[in-house]
Amino acid sequence: MTGFAPLSVDASSRAQKFSGKAYIVGPKWTHLPTLTIGLLGVQIFWSVEMGYASPYLLSLGLSKSSMAIVFLAGPLSGLIMQPLIGVLADTSTSRFGRRRPYMLLGTVVCVLAMLLLGYTRGFAALFTTWHSPSNDKLTVALAVLAIYLIDFSINAVMAMDRALLVDTLPPAAQASGNAWAARMHGVGAVVGFFVGSIPLPAMFPFLGTTQLQVLSVIVSVLLFGGHLTMTICVKERVLLRSIDHSPGKRPNAFLREVRELWSSLLTLPPVIRQICIIQFFAWIAWFPLLFYTTIYIGDLYKRATPTSATATPAARDAEATRLGTRALFYSAILALLLNVLLPAFVATPATRTRTRTRTRARRPWLDVPERAKVNLASLWAASHLVLGLCMLGTLLTESVAGATVLISATGFSWALTQWAPFSLLAEAILTTPDADSSNARDSILLSDARTPAADDDPEAAGDGETAVFLPRPSEQPEPGSDDESDHDDDDASRETRAAAGPAGVLGNHHARVSRVNLDGGDSAWEDVGELEGQGQAQGQGGGLSAKAGIILGIHNVFIVVPQFLVTGISAVVFAIFDPVPAPPILPPPSNGTELARGLADGAREVLVLVRELTKDEVAERGGQSNSVVYIFRLGGVAALIASVLCWRLARELRHR
Repeated sequence: MTGFAPLSVDASSRAQKFSGKAYIVGPKWTHLPTLTIGLLGVQIFWSVEMGYASPYLLSLGLSKSSMAIVFLAGPLSGLIMQPLIGVLADTSTSRFGRRRPYMLLGTVVCVLAMLLLGYTRGFAALFTTWHSPSNDKLTVALAVLAIYLIDFSINAVMAMDRALLVDTLPPAAQASGNAWAARMHGVGAVVGFFVGSIPLPAMFPFLGTTQLQVLSVIVSVLLFGGHLTMTICVKERVLLRSIDHSPGKRPNAFLREVRELWSSLLTLPPVIRQICIIQFFAWIAWFPLLFYTTIYIGDLYKRATPTSATATPAARDAEATRLGTRALFYSAILALLLNVLLPAFVATPATRTRTRTRTRARRPWLDVPERAKVNLASLWAASHLVLGLCMLGTLLTESVAGATVLISATGFSWALTQWAPFSLLAEAILTTPDADSSNARDSILLSDARTPAADDDPEAAGDGETAVFLPRPSEQPEPGSDDESDHDDDDASRETRAAAGPAGVLGNHHARVSRVNLDGGDSAWEDVGELEGQGQAQGQGGGLSAKAGIILGIHNVFIVVPQFLVTGISAVVFAIFDPVPAPPILPPPSNGTELARGLADGAREVLVLVRELTKDEVAERGGQSNSVVYIFRLGGVAALIASVLCWRLARELRHR
């Protein structure tokens, strides 16, 4: 492929030396569930925030415009925390590993922040009088603080969960690990939205009187329990202290990462650049859908249901939130089912057709006819089309049932969003040559699918190999080079690589298989080799594979930036189309005459009527109470643009 300047490889990233070996405690069949169980709690946390944070802030008296500003916490945390925690963890020399200390610390902050969100008014009452104006203001301030703490800490935890997966698994098991991560996300979404749709205070009255209070306790226990299990059962390699990774060098390392991120952004290969642009438009649609769905359906419910003298505003708000959470629950169920089924319908690249023959013979239910399979990029494009049509469908429905159907259908799109772009990125990273290398012209891009003879080293035997690069013998690393620095504690491994000749420089010899697996979860355990080992060794391999972390960071930026854009647009739209804030109710004069008291009482009644007219009648007559639909329709247009761009990408990939 021509027409681009490939990413350069920073030689300083190869100077890391480790001691020990990364492995997972327990039987082999528990390795991947154990390694990804933390993501289950992370997704449950996200589900609670998506379903309850918005209506809770509105119930505290915050306007929709102000609420939109509060949710800047999400993109801010993604833009700041993930790169920052990545740099800090990469240079950590803790004897407990690079990832687990930050993961556990972030989990503790998450738990405390979620409990603060659930019991905000109770915490505020420790410093103010219950339900006083000062208590209301402090409650709002603490709720906003809790949301920011949750977003920043959960992003740190999620980044460490993903990094631990990459560090622990060999390349051949990365696809299976990501498939398990997608399953945990799917199950977490279903559990989070389902639990949120049942009356928890009636079942656990000792935990609180509101749904959010009980939920905050339950999800905190699940998050902490899952990450405590990971901390105990997953063992990391320890980064050895060196001059380059001393504490005084960390600021320089951070600046170097920023400079490298910028230079890499300017030299992205075309396929990776297209994926990032597609994600930019797609997340203009996803951000409002994830955070404003409960408000959208709740407003439809309030407009369709007349105010009852017996129903309190709190009861109406609770029912509206429950209906919005139910729609998200249906969407999560569909996404989980499709995450299991869709990988079998993805067209398998020709280089891996023969390597799956034995697996399919053992599991014939995985054998889907080739004519029924679809290119992954085409399937991803179809998901954007469905998303755009569903969001534009808000023009055609004003009922809770119709809106629930539209939101539920987006589960198809969400299922593909969770893994399709990452699989396409992995394929692009591992199959794009690094022409900037000094020896790139002497390297040949090839696909090697060889089966060793029976008398070969069993450690090298497997279903097949796909090598991205086969360097010339002259390109072998010199003894003592950085490529061998990560294995100073394993003399046998060095001897094996030395005896292997040119093949020894292809990367981790424990992995045995170097290929991109788009099938997700259909890889058998016997195809991925042992999960015990050093995982992804620093400094091994070349080309774009050495820049995978940088590329994923750039990809994350293209997801975060549209969230800032949507937040600003939402604040403006809500300020324009929402009803005016209700006027305050003034107390009667304390030392006036009876006439003054009568006038004050009459004024209070008029203001109450104005408030009700503002909230209900004006909104219904003007059709302005559900201003979220305007953001949804803007997202629908952006999703259609993403669909067109994705179809073009699919056409290009088919002709490669």
